[in-house]
Amino acid sequence: MAAGPTLWDALEARLGPYAPFAAEVEGETSGQGLRLELVKAVSDGYTARVYYTLTDETGDRLNGHTHVSGRLEVDGEGLTGSGGSQVVSYDAESRTLLLEASAKGLDTSQAVTLELTGVDPGERYIQDARFQPPAEARALDTDTTGEGAVVLSPGQTPQTSPDTADFTISSMGFDGQGRFHIRLAMAEGFDAGWLLAVPYDAAGEQMGSTLERTAVDGGMDYVIGGVAPDDVADMASIRVYGAYRGPEAAIEGEWSLPVELEPAEQRVIPVGRTLKDGFYVERIEVSGMNIAVYYRGGDKSWFVVWATDKNGVRTGVPMGMMSAGAEDGLNLGLWSFETPAALDELASVTLLGETFPLE
Repeated sequence: MAAGPTLWDALEARLGPYAPFAAEVEGETSGQGLRLELVKAVSDGYTARVYYTLTDETGDRLNGHTHVSGRLEVDGEGLTGSGGSQVVSYDAESRTLLLEASAKGLDTSQAVTLELTGVDPGERYIQDARFQPPAEARALDTDTTGEGAVVLSPGQTPQTSPDTADFTISSMGFDGQGRFHIRLAMAEGFDAGWLLAVPYDAAGEQMGSTLERTAVDGGMDYVIGGVAPDDVADMASIRVYGAYRGPEAAIEGEWSLPVELEPAEQRVIPVGRTLKDGFYVERIEVSGMNIAVYYRGGDKSWFVVWATDKNGVRTGVPMGMMSAGAEDGLNLGLWSFETPAALDELASVTLLGETFPLE
């Protein structure tokens, strides 16, 4: 990987107990001044997580909140259970993002491709920016927009938040009709997007709900329903959260790389008969990450799977996904271990009233 130890550390932390299953993958391509490079992949034939880097070769356009539109594809189609691409870490010194693309319901007998269709450094999301509530219930000056919406005039109760410099509260109080408003002012070049602003009480409960959002010069005005002047004394904080945009421009382009996945060791248990509740099970495939059951029919929409190790310890394996029409009219059910299991230490799998030893 072209980036330094910071991204290597982030990758190892992300892999955690899956590190023994990770295999190096190779491939790189460039376009629009960005270099896409494959790093590692974790796969067992049913799920895949591909780690890759994106490096800006021409400047500092990338950042830690860059949104990358990318996914794993087979024959040009997105895979079942595709998790898209997620940023793992960003190294400012090397101008490099480390990302993960994931998918479930994977068939490694087919060619898999990593496809990126856009990179947007301007997209942002904040979970919890807190402001102080009003000191008292006040009626504030208002303006009327060209569309007839009543909004607070700017700059009447300004305050900042320790949680962000991207926006501030410009005005907060009641209009002449007794409606409670919060007006945000965005930093230069920022857009409020889908931000929401709502009051909370001391117990952490939201007070009221957003009735109106009105774009105003430099920000957004919110009308909060269900809040009366007498409620101001119960306010403990104002929470602002949601998606919004920064000044960075989106990078248009497409990047594509084939990914050669090396699946982890698997054990196959042939079944080929109907079990409890009318489920016909063709076979069971077990890896240290998942238990895959190929089946059809059945009187229920799901069933429970257990794994027992050679010490006799029995563990319920959580269902990951079920996909219809996986192969020859069969469905694929995928149960994923919460932490990877050592395949050599597993003794049997139990489902639909029967136990199947791993030989």
